[in-house]
Order: sequence, then structure tokens, then C-alpha cells
Amino acid sequence: MGSDTVKMKKIVAVAVAMVLTINITGLANDAYGAAKTPPKPNTATEAVNNKPTDKPVKPSAETNKGTELTNIRVGGDKKYTRVVMDLTSSKKYNYHLENNNTRLVINVDGVYTAMKAAPATKRGAIKDLILATYGDTVQLIVDMKIPAPVKVYSLKNPDRIVIDLINEYEEESLNKLEEGLLQGKYVRFDSRGMLTAYMLDIDPKKFNIKMVLPHGNVSAGLDRLSSISRNYKAIAAINGGYFDWSGKFLIGDVRINGTTAGMVDKSRTGLIKKPDGSYDIGRGNYEGTVTVHGQSISFWGVNSPRGENAVILYNGLYGQRTETNEFGKEFVIRKGMVQAINQGNSEIPADGVVVSVHGKSQEYFANVKVGDRAVISETLGEEVADDADFYGAGPQLVKNGVVSVTSQQEDIAADIANGRAPRTAVGIKENGNILLLVVDGRQSHSIGATLAEMGQLLVKYGAVKGVNYDGGGSSEMVVKDRTVNQPSDGGERRIGNALIVVRK
Repeated sequence: MGSDTVKMKKIVAVAVAMVLTINITGLANDAYGAAKTPPKPNTATEAVNNKPTDKPVKPSAETNKGTELTNIRVGGDKKYTRVVMDLTSSKKYNYHLENNNTRLVINVDGVYTAMKAAPATKRGAIKDLILATYGDTVQLIVDMKIPAPVKVYSLKNPDRIVIDLINEYEEESLNKLEEGLLQGKYVRFDSRGMLTAYMLDIDPKKFNIKMVLPHGNVSAGLDRLSSISRNYKAIAAINGGYFDWSGKFLIGDVRINGTTAGMVDKSRTGLIKKPDGSYDIGRGNYEGTVTVHGQSISFWGVNSPRGENAVILYNGLYGQRTETNEFGKEFVIRKGMVQAINQGNSEIPADGVVVSVHGKSQEYFANVKVGDRAVISETLGEEVADDADFYGAGPQLVKNGVVSVTSQQEDIAADIANGRAPRTAVGIKENGNILLLVVDGRQSHSIGATLAEMGQLLVKYGAVKGVNYDGGGSSEMVVKDRTVNQPSDGGERRIGNALIVVRK
């Protein structure tokens, strides 16, 4: 009977051991974060696994208690702080963040430890480490100096739980693409979060920077920046100014090759391209009139849909026809003279314009007939010469080498003026070089920038003047037919205009 009892105990012991083996092995790849394919430690954190900051605790003789936490090690590099919990076998764990994401709490069930405390350290992102036990649960609290992205995962051989924290850091790179063209990348992580920016430094003596329309005219609609860059054979490009989602008009004062592409009824900042090939940044303020029978009538818009009682100017940058309905009157003007009068959808002459009027505004033109003199006058204000091109957007970001954001003065909408977002900006350096800057936003690798922070980045790279362009999902930079940033829409947005860089 005694012999049978011994045999029975041995059988039970073997069965229990088999069950424990199956359970522990199964937990190595469970939903609590154990990696199915453990990542290999990189050289930057190799020291963490080989050089403990605390002396290993001698394994307990009470091996029947199961899995033991034998050590907690801390290491890392410039970017990361790594905390490692060494275990004698893999175990289930869970974790969560507290205190506005400045405290990480990790609970490991079914574990005991002879450790009295976690190692004292303030390395990198760590403010404090606190070790506690609750029955057969070991808890590690990681207090962080700032809210930092956290990665928790498990590795085997030996079994361990790894916590990676991002430190505060700043890094940048600058590469010469070719003579007169530098490409840079800037990454910063601090209490505000991570920010990633992309920059081009361009010598205007070797390259032209100009605004283009996706298909050569406004009414042809929108397109992706990569397609625009490729079609214009640009070496690089960024998104440009504001536009309407319909793709039928621009929102901003824009003059391309001496012809007005769009206008806005506000004085706003933009990039000025002078006839000698140099650049400046200043304020545009469009005013346009048509004078007939001694009376000057102001335009309500340029190359935009004709609304009620409106007076709209159409030129060759709009397209072949005005695309208006028949409930108005249109005056085709060439060489300072009315050549034809139509009701709508007039053909736009290559060497002339069409003035389209509706409703009460028709009264100003009641006596105008074919053959009458009609004079078109346009100006962009004192800061933009009549023979200069202008690529307007706004607001101003930098003036005289100092951050100076003029959102209120330029009546910029709140969704543009306030908060963080993906952003695009242009700056001019003291030596005349042009800076093109794009910041990603609304993503884990980049929180986006405020307008003031865009100004700070421009100044960092040497700008003495700077201006903001369209942002959000439009913000994009293409270099040599490749999108170098990560647009926040998850892909390229179709846009209404672009600033391209082409060789002279």
C-alpha cells in the first residue's frame, strides 16, 4: 500500500509539472504584451542587459514559490531610458498610465521577489522607481519627469519585461542634395511632446522658387503635390496657399507671371518674387477696378464663382471659359476695349479678360456697348511692386529676425491661428537664401506646431523674415519625386497650388 501511495504521488507531481509548463509557456505569447517575435536589443541599449545598475539579488532558496523577480536594471542612451525586470520564467502582466501620463504602473501576477526596493535612479526620463508587493503580485511604479511615450514588452532567453521611455532630446541632420540646395530634418522631444520638421535651404541664384497651379489654370481643379512636382519637373516642392475645396478658386492674393490668379479682401503676407530673381516677404493688398464711361467699379473677386450682385474678373489663369450661368452679363475686353457682350460662360481671350456682373451690379454697365473703352487696373499695394509676382497666404511669422505673428492684423481664421497643427512656412535668410519648412502633426511622431513655434524654427535656421502657408492635411514636402514627411490625412491631399523648386 505504501509503495502504491508513493507511485501515485509521483504521478500527480509529474502531471502538475506538465500543467505548469504548459501554462507558463503559453503565457510567453499571450495578449498581455509578450512579444511573439522578440526584438533584438540594439547596440544603444545593449549595456542594459549586460551591466546592471543594481547588484543581482541572490535567488531565493524557496524555489517552490514559482516565478521570481530577481533584478531590476536601468540603462539606455540619448533617446531612450530602458528599465528591465528580470524573471526566472515568463509571466502575465498588465500596465496603465496615471497622473497625466507621468506615472507608469506595471503589475506582474504570480511572482515573488526578495528585493526590498527598486534601484535608486533619476536616469533619463525617470523621476523615481518604486517597487511593491501585494500577495503574489509584484508592482513596479515608474514616475517620469514628463509625459513620455512608453513601450512595454517581454523578451525571452532570459525571461524579462522591458520598459522603454523616451528622454528629452533634440537632434537634427543637414545634407547637401546638390550645390545650392540643403535638406534638413529636425526632431525634438520635450514636455510638449515630439515634433518632427523638414527643411530645405535654397540658393535663389541657382534655383527658382515659384507658385504653380496643378493643371496650369484655376478651374482645372486640385491635384496631389507629388503629381504637381513631377509634372513641372521640380526638384522639390511644398504645398502653397489657401484654396477652396471645390478646386474652383484660390483664397489669397496670388500673382503668377504678372497675372492675378486669385485675391482675398484682406491684407495678408506672402512671398514676393522680384523680376531680378530675388525674393522678399511682405504684405499684399489687392485692389482691382474696371473703368467705363469715366466710372471705376471695383472687382469683388478674381477667377472665382460669380455670386449675387457680384463683379468678377476672369483672366487666362482661370481657364478657357468663365463657366457662369446665363443670369448675368459679361464684357469681353481686349486691348482696352469691349470686344463682345454675353450673358454667361464667355470664352476668355488669351490676350484679354472678361468682366462678369450680376444683379444690381449690372446697373453700372447699363450703357456699355461693344467698342467702348474699358480700362483694367490692378495693384497689390505698396509692398508689392506691379512687376513682381506674389504668393500670398499668411500670417507673418518672422520680422527682422524675431518671431512676430500677425494673425489678428491679417484676420486669420481661428482654426489656423490657434493651437497645434501640421504647418508649412517659408523664410528668407540674411544672405537671401529661401527656407521651405514643413512640420508634421496630429501623429505620434509629431504633435504639430503653433504659429509661434513655426516662427521659432524659421529663426533657428537663420530666417530674418517668415510667412505661414496652408497647413493641416495639406502640409507636405516632396524632394526628388518622394514625399519626405508624413501628411496627417494618412496620404496626400489634393491641393490648389504649390511652391516648386526648379533649377535655373
